[in-house]
Amino acid sequence: MGLEDFRPRYINVTEHGDIVVVQFGVSHINDEENIEELGHELFLLPDQFGFLKIVLNMSGVEYVTSSVVGKMITLHRKLHRNRGKMVISNLTPGVQDVLDASRLLSYFTHCDVEVAAIAVLKAHEDFEGDSTVG
Repeated sequence: MGLEDFRPRYINVTEHGDIVVVQFGVSHINDEENIEELGHELFLLPDQFGFLKIVLNMSGVEYVTSSVVGKMITLHRKLHRNRGKMVISNLTPGVQDVLDASRLLSYFTHCDVEVAAIAVLKAHEDFEGDSTVG
């Protein structure tokens, strides 16, 4: 199955060469079953489709639960183990507050806008994912 056949329920995916940009299709994900499906969709990107450079564009996401943050951490770790990279962009105040409160803003690489996140992934072959850019 190619990415063109991928029909996720909770995310929208756009390819930019070897980089994939993920936008969340819903503003709140708080039901445990939905969070599990979201995680499954995210993890298919590296596991089945082989994408190792992922931008998580958080525009339109008003709030994330700790379970969603857990899926983000798992994705980051999966990518890092395979020398991949993840950058978060377009943090909304609600998402930024959750990441800040959990002290994860310094754990994830994040950029103000998607285009800057794509540029970070194009420009850096070996970064550890712990800085703020753009």
